[in-house]
Formats: sequence, structure tokens, C-alpha cells
Amino acid sequence: MNTLFKKLGFFNTQTQKIQMPWRWLWAILISVVIHLAVIGGWQIYLPDLDFSKHVIQAELALPPAKKPVMKPPHKRLVRKLTKQLNKASPTNTEATGLPASNSQSQEASASSELAQWSEADRPAFEELKPLPPPDHVEMDFEVKRTGFGSGKARYRFQLLPESRYSLRSEIEAVGLASLAFSGKRIETSLGKVTEWGLQPETYRYEISTKPEKSQSADFDWANKKITLTTAKSKETLDLPDDTQDFLSFMYQFMFMPPLDRMQHPLTNGKTLHVIDYLFVSEEQVPTKLGNLNTVHIAKSSGDTDEKTELWLAIDYRFIPIKILKLAKDGSGYELVVTRIDTDMGK
Repeated sequence: MNTLFKKLGFFNTQTQKIQMPWRWLWAILISVVIHLAVIGGWQIYLPDLDFSKHVIQAELALPPAKKPVMKPPHKRLVRKLTKQLNKASPTNTEATGLPASNSQSQEASASSELAQWSEADRPAFEELKPLPPPDHVEMDFEVKRTGFGSGKARYRFQLLPESRYSLRSEIEAVGLASLAFSGKRIETSLGKVTEWGLQPETYRYEISTKPEKSQSADFDWANKKITLTTAKSKETLDLPDDTQDFLSFMYQFMFMPPLDRMQHPLTNGKTLHVIDYLFVSEEQVPTKLGNLNTVHIAKSSGDTDEKTELWLAIDYRFIPIKILKLAKDGSGYELVVTRIDTDMGK
């Protein structure tokens, strides 16, 4: 055996000891480990690297739709709404029966809702509902006649039961002018208040001292006829829709803004014409009540024997606060308001 170890190099002849090289030790150690693994049932688990089980899915999708931005309502609409609400609603908390805090919160809520309105929500803005007519409007005027002389005038609109109205104007000279122009010029108009405004049924014009100068118009709306009567003649004509008399025409603008319609059939009890009127300008008219903002309109066609211009007060629902009437010969008068008594807006 020693001879065999010597041949294999395991025996050290100098020390007479068996020496085993390191490479053989490693070989024996590895062999033992392998045999133990096979015989003892050792198992080595490697990670599952089956890529077929790992699937990545991707889908193309549109980005989420942006929430539409609500456009604010038209500024003019907001102003009109606010003005209408301010006029139609009580201005104090006692009238509403609510505490101030609730009233303020409701106003804030209403403003918030108003800011969310848009043209998309309402394809066409609904027409604002008109305010109810005032119970009365009474005005005094200073009258200046062309040439010389002065006078005074009073105009009164009265709302009657069952949606009816009464209009009356009286003009008379004062001072020295009363010697040349005696008597009162009186106009009256009676009729109905409809959703389109005033619908006259009778109109009268007279001079208290000159009955032969009287003129009248009777409206038969059921049969679409109008009868015009003077001291010298009487005739019946077809009655156009929306015909006004000279007096009701001036107060029709309380119900219909002056620039919504620029043409009207009009009668003075003697003639019937379709007249056009034109917008002249927006003006401030100096009066004893202060400077009043007005819309100035003028008749541009129809009865050329008479010129009529009106200044309609913007802050008083377009009632006439200045009136100019001139005849073909240049005679006539100008009226400027000195007093307004009305429950308008209350």
C-alpha cells in the first residue's frame, strides 16, 4: 500500500507521512455532495422563469372629456334681469318676511345660479315678462307755444278694474296767452290693457270753447273697423292691427320698448295713417326734476301736416316727459315735465 501511495504522490518519504494533494480533497468533497443529493432526495428549486405566463396588455383610450366651461349670460341680459328683479321685489327685509341673513344668502344663491346660465342651456333667451302696469301716472307740464305765450298741461294715466285704462290730457294757456288761446284742449282715450299694451276703444279730441273742432275715433276690434267722426264728416275704415290713437301711442312705450317696433297705424280722430318713427338719439333733458335720461324719437312719415317728437324717460318706463307738436304752418307747442306722481315700481 505504501508503494501505491508513493506512486500516487501521497506518501512523503522524508516524514514517512501520508499527504493528500488539495485537488484530490476537492474532488472527493464534491463527489460526496453529489452522492448525498442523489441518495437523500435533496431538491433544488429554481425560480419559475416561464415568460409565457406574464402578459402585458395595453389599450388605447381617448382622454377624459373636459368639463364644459359655462359661459356667463350676456351682460345686457344680466342688467335687465337685475333691474327687473330690483323693481319687482321688495327692497327691505320686512316686506319679504325673512331675516336679513336669509335674504342675503338667497341673493347670493340667485347670483350663483345666474352665473351658471349659458346659451347652451337656453338656445334662445326668453323674452322678459313685462312688469305690471302702474295704477296711475300723473304729470304736470310747462307749455311753451311757438311765437309767444305759455301754458300748463296735465296728463293722467289711470288703471281701471278688469284690465281697462283711462287716459286724459288737458292743455290751457295762462297769462296773456289765454286771451288769444281760450279754452282747454282735451284729449281722452279709453280701452283695454292687453299683453301687447294698450288697445284703445274710443278717442276724443275737443276744445272746450269750440265744439265744432271736435274729433273722435271709435274702434270696433271684433269687426276690424274704425269710425272717424268730425263736425263735417264721418267715415268707417278697415282697422289695422295694433292701431293707436295720438294719446295712447305716447303711453304704449310703458309696455313696449320704443325701439322694438318702429311703425304704427295711428289716428287723431280725423285721419288714419301708418306712421314710421325714427330714433334720434339718447339725450339728457333739463327739467325742474333735474336732468332726465331720455330716448328721443320723431315721426318721419304719415300725416305731413303735423310734426311730433317725443322724449321718453328711460328711468320711468319710457313715459313722455317732453313733447313737441308742430302744425304745417309752424304753429304748435312744446311741453316739458315739471311734476311726476306715480306708483311706478312700488
